[in-house]
Amino acid sequence: MLEFPKSRRWNARWIWTPDDGRTDNTYCYFRKEFTLGGPAEGFRLFITAETYYRLFINGHFVGQGPPPSQPFFKYYDEYDVESYLRPGENCIAVVVYYVNVYQVQDLRGGLLAELTDREGRTVVATGPDWRCLRSCAWRQDIFYSLYNQVWPYQEFYDARKEPEGWKDAGFEDQAWHDAVVIRREALYTNEVSDRPPAVMPWSRLLPRDIPFMKVEPVLPVRIERVEENLDLANRTRPEDLSIVLSMPGQPIKYSRVEGAENLLKEEGDTIVQCSTEHLRGFFDGIYDPSIVLDFGRVVPAHIELELSGPAGGIVDIGYAERLIDGHFNNSLECQFANRYVMKEGEQSFRSFAWRAFRYVKLRFHSCFEPVRVRSVRAIVSTYPYEERGSFRSDDEKLNEIFEICRYTIRLCSNEFIMDSAREQGQWLGDAAAVIVPAIYACFGDTRLPGKFLRQAAANQFQTGLLANISNVTRYDWHGIIPDYSLWWIMALWRHYIYTGEERWVHRFYPEASRVIYAHMEYVNERGLIENMPYWPFVDETDIDRRGECAPLSAIFYGALGAFAKMAQLKGDSHTLSWVEEAMGKLKANFQERFFDPEQGCFVDANVDGTLSEKASEHANAGAILWELCDGETARKVIENIWEKGKCKVTEAQPFFMVVVLNALDRAGRMDLALRLIRERWGGRMVDRGATSTYEEWYQNGSLQRGFFKGILRSHSAAWSACPAEFLIRNMIGLEILEPGCRKVRIKPYDAPFNYSVVFPTPLGDIELKYRDGRARIKAPEGIVVVGD
Repeated sequence: MLEFPKSRRWNARWIWTPDDGRTDNTYCYFRKEFTLGGPAEGFRLFITAETYYRLFINGHFVGQGPPPSQPFFKYYDEYDVESYLRPGENCIAVVVYYVNVYQVQDLRGGLLAELTDREGRTVVATGPDWRCLRSCAWRQDIFYSLYNQVWPYQEFYDARKEPEGWKDAGFEDQAWHDAVVIRREALYTNEVSDRPPAVMPWSRLLPRDIPFMKVEPVLPVRIERVEENLDLANRTRPEDLSIVLSMPGQPIKYSRVEGAENLLKEEGDTIVQCSTEHLRGFFDGIYDPSIVLDFGRVVPAHIELELSGPAGGIVDIGYAERLIDGHFNNSLECQFANRYVMKEGEQSFRSFAWRAFRYVKLRFHSCFEPVRVRSVRAIVSTYPYEERGSFRSDDEKLNEIFEICRYTIRLCSNEFIMDSAREQGQWLGDAAAVIVPAIYACFGDTRLPGKFLRQAAANQFQTGLLANISNVTRYDWHGIIPDYSLWWIMALWRHYIYTGEERWVHRFYPEASRVIYAHMEYVNERGLIENMPYWPFVDETDIDRRGECAPLSAIFYGALGAFAKMAQLKGDSHTLSWVEEAMGKLKANFQERFFDPEQGCFVDANVDGTLSEKASEHANAGAILWELCDGETARKVIENIWEKGKCKVTEAQPFFMVVVLNALDRAGRMDLALRLIRERWGGRMVDRGATSTYEEWYQNGSLQRGFFKGILRSHSAAWSACPAEFLIRNMIGLEILEPGCRKVRIKPYDAPFNYSVVFPTPLGDIELKYRDGRARIKAPEGIVVVGD
């Protein structure tokens, strides 16, 4: 029988401030005081919000959440809070940040929280007896950029406007408002509902199904630059802090920066001050001191400042993954920034949103008295993976490539899987094709992949296709990438094979069926996908997607194969029959329709019987990986493209290399796969100083239709990190023969170097050491290992 998560019975009510709750980018305070007559043993607090909350009890920070999601798939968090409570007067205080990334009309802000005792009885619950106030400390009308899918706004915070002591019991909140209970009126009756989950738009509430993130402070490793800038107003776009943060500076002459190197230490102060010559007579302008800090590699983190200074002093904080021409510049795109306006005296600030950055620029404004900076730290937030999978070899280049790939997978794993830590979108194909397999191989975690699969399935459109992004509210059905839904089907089957848990297939078989049906609408009489609408993506490069599309049809064949296995597991003989028929027809026609004997390779498309002039690694690798061509043709293609370079083909970007590498390995050419890894990740990333994987081979642009277009490509793109899995799984030739890894086949690559690999499974870690042509395998009890 299928297991369904039980809905929690809430005694709390969704609440908000007296306004309609639909103003984007707003922060609101909520608080509730209560009395405890004895020890608070076994007390639990359940909480969620639209969009995010920051929770305090008796002035102490407890946590931040919930995991981003659609409103109809809303997560809530549970905390053990007995250590924060005390006999007598207590106070629960919450800041709620309502974002609404895509300005969806049926969304609104809300808070839901409930405190229970050891027996599960409600002690405190959100309702009309809570006090609330819309915050004026955060500015609402600030710069918005959709380069980040979760936190698109810059953050402008004025510490002088935060009510002093509002998080503590005894605060005078008479000027605050009573919270308003959010109710849903039934459409066809006079009934009114205010009990979750019936209150819309939060129709389904789910407990957090992943652990809380690992949080640790990290100091910068280097002072990149100390300089000063003329304090000039950005009058045409004053809401965008990135403009002034990107101004190139000059050496310190009029302003003051002392002890900047102390920012690299746990102790020691840095003194900064703006120029003051204008206060003593004629002086043409004010100079602001700036410090650019290097954290050594891209980190996903909140920035935290500890300082003392004058009320009204300003620190602007800019974030960048890299420098441009040796200078800090984040005004071109990804304009992530904060402004912190100081109150008088000792104070600290932690940004509400986390960003991915290597470089941070601090620019001080209106600081005409000395500001004493105690520390600038990155509060790194990552998924709490256990380091299990590994690859080490005598080939140091491969070791370096593996390390940056594995680090990028960690970098892009938080409360959701993301395409890049810079943009934070849980992109369907990126996660399904590359990131999830790497998570298994590097960390052996199944909870975050499971959350991704479940959350993606919950975002299926009427078309049958899945949403491109599932960690934000977005209803763009016509811009869907159809092949990304196919990658999700293959990921779903892989999850079952890895975990051995049939419930995944049983639960999401209907969603997988709808994806396949959606594609069958565009399958022609030859079994090939033809003229697929929406946004056939395949890869970030120039592929001919017209007519019958070879790469798209190959991916479809791979998904059909995974779906056929699901149908067989389900005992669905009718579906299995027509799927096998569809696969047979596609395979029978693929080589005939796409192979060009003059070029000696497969072309991208066949348009009304005419072969496309374009050929790509994508079409050819897809044909080989999914065995859509005979062995002799595969051999010729490999020779013509990857061995001798006779065919001029479009090169795969890092994302689609997961297909290229596996195709070469399947054809017995691991030597060529490793050569490509060394040449492309080694020569184009590691040798250029990469500490994480680039979004594309070019970090400063893209080849589009034969032209190079300058674009700032991300330095934290996990869709580019497929060697993280490949160098573990494929080097030992691991094939899972029985679900749950109960039986595996291992065929180690006969390499000209020594290597060792650890592959984590749900039953324990498989270890292999290859030395001088001989392999030693150590497998945990419960796993049967067979050779080739």
